[in-house]
Amino acid sequence: MTRRTRNIILGGASAALIMAGAVSQAFAIEPGDFTNYLRGATQGLPLGAAPPPGVYFSISPNATGLGGQAGRGDATIPGAAAAPAFGTGFVALFVPGWTFLGGTYEAAVVQGLYFGTNEPNLNPPFAVSTNAMISPEIANTDFTPIALSWALGHGWFVAGSVHVVGPDGSQWASTAADTNLNPDYWTVAPAFAVSYLDANWVLSANFRYDIAFASPGVTSALPTFAPAAANGYVNGNELFGDLTALYKLGKWSFGPVGYFEVQTTQDTPGNGIACNPGICGYQSQVDVGALVGYDFGPVALQVWADYAVECQNCVGANGWDVWMRTSFRIWGPDTPKPLVAKN
Repeated sequence: MTRRTRNIILGGASAALIMAGAVSQAFAIEPGDFTNYLRGATQGLPLGAAPPPGVYFSISPNATGLGGQAGRGDATIPGAAAAPAFGTGFVALFVPGWTFLGGTYEAAVVQGLYFGTNEPNLNPPFAVSTNAMISPEIANTDFTPIALSWALGHGWFVAGSVHVVGPDGSQWASTAADTNLNPDYWTVAPAFAVSYLDANWVLSANFRYDIAFASPGVTSALPTFAPAAANGYVNGNELFGDLTALYKLGKWSFGPVGYFEVQTTQDTPGNGIACNPGICGYQSQVDVGALVGYDFGPVALQVWADYAVECQNCVGANGWDVWMRTSFRIWGPDTPKPLVAKN
């Protein structure tokens, strides 16, 4: 692959982000969806490959759970209302051109804003209204202090990173009328990606494993748990995967995308309260969709949509997610310098 071809492929939106999420998402039927990661956020991105040195920025508005219902197994639950969430993620990616252990070093910060509607909790006695509007909130900040990308040759790349998310966003106490969806606990998430790039194809599988720490019982208290159960509550660990297969035709790119989520450990209520399957059920979800992108040169745009095909203890059954991503490079070592007239 020539340097020019590599810059064309990596310099736009397709590799503008190395982080693994944009905004927090509304929590689902079971408390395990009360997570610090927006599933599906890195679709369309070959995170295994580092872009050329520079500073990148991305804006990613999205709407999730459109028309969706609560689901267990592959079936919806009759009478369960839709619970859409709307958000925008702002991402800054720094690629200084350093190498470490043979890999290209990257760092990133992502900040999200979101609002939505309160979704049904179908686990009595914790049932709440399904029509409450959630006030606009600031999501917890996702920091990626280190990410390393290695070029394996013949168009193949792999990358590893570590994400740290702390409870620095909106943290007022929850109520049934004005629910705060922001997790009040820390999350550490190792991530891995493998990508293939050539002049016509962008293929990538991006994975992230969220490990949650105990909640102090602030925003986890209501409506899902009584305060006693929320103090010390630990969200189950979750594996996320975002998949991409795009064909490039001139400035256009298009192809299938999808994502999955699998909860690997059980949620744990606080203060020694017993956990039952109705409260601490494992969660999983699979969505498939399609993406279309266009490279305008200095700015690249991607638009895509996903549909839920599997939903266990979640709100995505029969629901749609709609996404858009605009990415550009703010600065690079090859950025032309302004002319300065000499006196």
